[in-house]
Amino acid sequence: MTPYPNRMTRRSLLALLLAPVAGGATGESVWPKSKPLRILVGFTAGSATDVMARAIAPDLGRLLGTPVIVDNKPGAGGAIATAQMVQAPADGYTIVLNSSAHAVNPSFNPNLPFDTLRDVSAIGPLGSSLFVMVVAPDRGYRSVADLVAKARAQPGKLNYGSGGIGTGSHLNSAKLVSATGIDVVHVPSKGTPEAMIDTIAGRLDWVFAPAPAAVPLIREGKLQALAVGPATRSLALPSTPSMAEAGFPEAAYASWVGLFASSKTARPIIDALSKALADVVKLPAVQERLVALGTEPMPMSAAEFDRFVASEVKAMQHLVKAARIQPQQ
Repeated sequence: MTPYPNRMTRRSLLALLLAPVAGGATGESVWPKSKPLRILVGFTAGSATDVMARAIAPDLGRLLGTPVIVDNKPGAGGAIATAQMVQAPADGYTIVLNSSAHAVNPSFNPNLPFDTLRDVSAIGPLGSSLFVMVVAPDRGYRSVADLVAKARAQPGKLNYGSGGIGTGSHLNSAKLVSATGIDVVHVPSKGTPEAMIDTIAGRLDWVFAPAPAAVPLIREGKLQALAVGPATRSLALPSTPSMAEAGFPEAAYASWVGLFASSKTARPIIDALSKALADVVKLPAVQERLVALGTEPMPMSAAEFDRFVASEVKAMQHLVKAARIQPQQ
């Protein structure tokens, strides 16, 4: 299947993309209203990634002048959605929203039906996603250092939860384990909510949880925050130390979420999408929505994000090897 049905369609679309846009906005002269844009999301409805897609969809559609549909294609850490996007016509009307799992998948599955770097091009990031290291208040941990000290004193006795192998919650803990050399047990769950329940119940020593899910439980006193995953403090939890401030800078890790297109997509189309996305995430209302979801600003051009993703793929290969992470069977 060719990316475009005929040469006239390709020329018409490029003409639209290259035409001057009135008022400096991306609008009808770029995207015909007759054809909606589909954002494939590789995770279930209601997941953090899905909610982020729906947070930007209305304004993205308004700027592009065409309806934007969020279409959930969950499974395989977002790889199913990415594979469908790569196989779709490369006309810019089928794109994918993925998390940092996009950079992890090559380390877990060498037989992906696409090449993460060769077949996929970045449009741009929505931002970095905040995970919070939480424990049950009655466990007696007052800091990350307390927990690490106990783990060193009792090798193999402590455990931590996650939302599954290779998820953001897992990778945050894997960074801490790799940086400190502690001997602990990983207990993956079907999702982070289940891991938080087990942490509250005392069946797990800690879990890195997405900020939107963790903050209400922290405020209710059901969970205690020890640190946020990134190297710097978060806008969502300004009183909670970063992993670097907690004394473990090598364990700092930030997940991210971004939009991607097929690498066969014409460059002007990707540039138009990138500009529209950058304009959307600058809108105060959208910023407010994203911060509420624990997302920090991550301004990058499409080219910068492409380079960043390539570096993340290499970093994840190193982490997976160093932490001896095995794919879930």
